[in-house]
Amino acid sequence: MMLYEEIRLGCRMYHQRDERGYDGYYARYIADKDQTKWDNPDRLDENEVKRLVHFVNQWGTMMPGNDKTIRRLLNNLTIAVPRLNTLRGTTLLDVNFDETTKQMIAECFGTIASSAIKKHGTTITIPVGASKMLNAAINPNLFVMWDRKIQLAYGLNGTGHDYAHEFLPGMQEAAKRVVNEVMDNENLSRADAVQSFTERCEKNNSLAKIIDEYNYARFTKVWI
Repeated sequence: MMLYEEIRLGCRMYHQRDERGYDGYYARYIADKDQTKWDNPDRLDENEVKRLVHFVNQWGTMMPGNDKTIRRLLNNLTIAVPRLNTLRGTTLLDVNFDETTKQMIAECFGTIASSAIKKHGTTITIPVGASKMLNAAINPNLFVMWDRKIQLAYGLNGTGHDYAHEFLPGMQEAAKRVVNEVMDNENLSRADAVQSFTERCEKNNSLAKIIDEYNYARFTKVWI
């Protein structure tokens, strides 16, 4: 089975076996978030941050929702989002992962991941939640989510360095391979191959989201 066929299978199984309703939570967050605030992060406020925390917790992140965490996350997002927004027009397929870009993503990932504060003031990292925030809130076309089982499957830890320097470039290589396979097997241009592939993956999500669904089906649930 070619990779593009395997990813389509994983995507189909993800949606058919979505017993927790993750797809619905994701779609509702994307539809309900105030995009103007993410485009202009100086306008981010606690209500928008609470909406984001509620979403990632629907996906099992278990991030504390106390006032200290909300304020810390808001502060950290106002630092990280303007930097990440320099990549707003890019996708996983076409972004240039040069060293400057990877280092910037790693630093922003670390800033966001260090936002959770437990009841007695202990700071904890949330690398899974940070990847969800990067995708859903900041750029669904670029950032790929992960969880602990996916990290381990790729031999990675939950650090910003691993995410930016290893995981994302690896997911880009997978995306490029998929598109090349579709181009060759369906005799399509690059743009048409991307459209054909995403349209045939259940919900017509971005390549970044589709690859996450495949990773979840293969490594988290071991359905394929």
